[in-house]
Amino acid sequence: MRFFKFLVGVFKSYGYWDAMFSIAAVAVIALMLVKMIIFPYGFFGFGKSHIYTEGIISKTGIQNINPLFVDYNEADREVSSLVFSGLMKYDPAKKAVVDDMATLTINEDKTVYTFVLRSGLKWSDGKPLTIDDVYFTFHDVILDPAFSNEILKTNFAGVKMEKVDEKTIRFTLEKPNIFFISNMMTGILPQHILKKVLPGELLQDSFNKLPIGSGPYMVDEPVETFSGGRSQIIVARNPNYYGTPSDIEYMRFIIYPSMDQLVDEMSAVNGVPKVTGKYDLDFQNEKRFELISYKLPQYTAVFLNMDSDLLQIDNVRLALQKAVDKQALIAGLDDEIAVDTPLLELEQKDWIYQPSVEQAQGALKDAGFNYHPEDVNKEGIRYDKEGKALELNLIARAYDEGSGQYAEITQVIGFLVDSWEKVGFNVVVEFLPEKIFKERVMARQYDLLFVGQNLGYNLDTYSYWHSTQSTPLGQNFSNYKTFQVDSLIEDLRSTFDPERRADELKELAEKIKTDIPAIFLYRPVYFYATDGKVSGISIDNVVFPSDRFAGIGGWKFEE
Repeated sequence: MRFFKFLVGVFKSYGYWDAMFSIAAVAVIALMLVKMIIFPYGFFGFGKSHIYTEGIISKTGIQNINPLFVDYNEADREVSSLVFSGLMKYDPAKKAVVDDMATLTINEDKTVYTFVLRSGLKWSDGKPLTIDDVYFTFHDVILDPAFSNEILKTNFAGVKMEKVDEKTIRFTLEKPNIFFISNMMTGILPQHILKKVLPGELLQDSFNKLPIGSGPYMVDEPVETFSGGRSQIIVARNPNYYGTPSDIEYMRFIIYPSMDQLVDEMSAVNGVPKVTGKYDLDFQNEKRFELISYKLPQYTAVFLNMDSDLLQIDNVRLALQKAVDKQALIAGLDDEIAVDTPLLELEQKDWIYQPSVEQAQGALKDAGFNYHPEDVNKEGIRYDKEGKALELNLIARAYDEGSGQYAEITQVIGFLVDSWEKVGFNVVVEFLPEKIFKERVMARQYDLLFVGQNLGYNLDTYSYWHSTQSTPLGQNFSNYKTFQVDSLIEDLRSTFDPERRADELKELAEKIKTDIPAIFLYRPVYFYATDGKVSGISIDNVVFPSDRFAGIGGWKFEE
């Protein structure tokens, strides 16, 4: 009370304008205190009733909001999928790639793809989006030798492009490719903004922080960073979007380095994609959240380097596989499903591998590897007749101790090593920092590689098992090279007949099963956690978590 009287006395001693200034200063300080207490992630959304906040896990945060680089960062893919759009789009409801900014016609030989743009397309800055922007994106940027995304460059290698008229562009393939259509979902870039940027320098350009796009949303402010590795970005509804406008005026993404940090602050978010493992219990215990389960076309496997001397022996690879009881492994994990073939179009139950310690030991004995009990320093390890030990090295990416990835990877690899040691292998494990891990993978410096693969929209096996992809930038991590497999993969790309395609898939699966270039382990079950603030969210048939935004025009705020 005395303090209040003191303040009144102070203000009475001021002149009118001095008092007004002091009151304004106090109000600003009070507002800043409210911001720090109630809005720890800034004023994004303050005073905006139609805002939906999602929490995203990414150790590196948002790096480049650019559709040509989303393969390298999942947080970038989340935001880019709302800011940019392509000639085609993926429709989860139809489980198919469909028309978006253009209509498509394909010639009878399946080698010429002709796109006609919609009328009245605009960029978020109001400038017209034309066929020149499309040609610029695919021809001038992606096909430039200095462009740094090797995945996209490979997808468009050998493809000829020509502008037919002011609304039409044509892509001509060297031979039919059933998977080519999925490449046309690539977001289009604005030529009027980027025409002076060299393709080799695009990844470092400031455009990627505050881009101009044609999607349902646009970036309002650049990424804002906070202590503890957290950051956020807000996107606002794009008034120039050609499609159905969303009811959600603003989308905010808060990026956390770890799920533990997100769980500690789950009151700040309305939705979280890719909840898995022990964390689904945290969201179940928080009564306001509902968990929606989904699967992605991905798997975790141990890839066997076929250039390794020991792994060139068929029975050694067979023993590695037979020694692993996959069901026992999965029983100790949360939300995992067994995978026995990398061809996820097939029913997994038709390709089940039966584990057998006895068969694993027999295979090693047939391969000439027997125990040398007199060597007490390496008791239990098998040797061949020349005294060469049955020893392999395995590399895996290292994760922060205490994280969900760390818990899973150490548990799984521990199980695998124990299983292999029981039949006579000595496996030396290296957990490597991300940069060194990538370098070793590119150089194929390992016997065994523990890693996951996402097959994307088309489930194309070319990038993963064709012999040409055993290069440093390819994803044939097993250095698997057979003429028969290459021929089948190439045929699958040009086969549009469903029955013939099914037969070739089974033949390819049987060949991979026989050769054992990898030990396929499991695929995860994820959950999308939502607090029900918005209805209409669907996670069915998604290929990437960002595909939930395909139906964002149907998202509605609940009153």
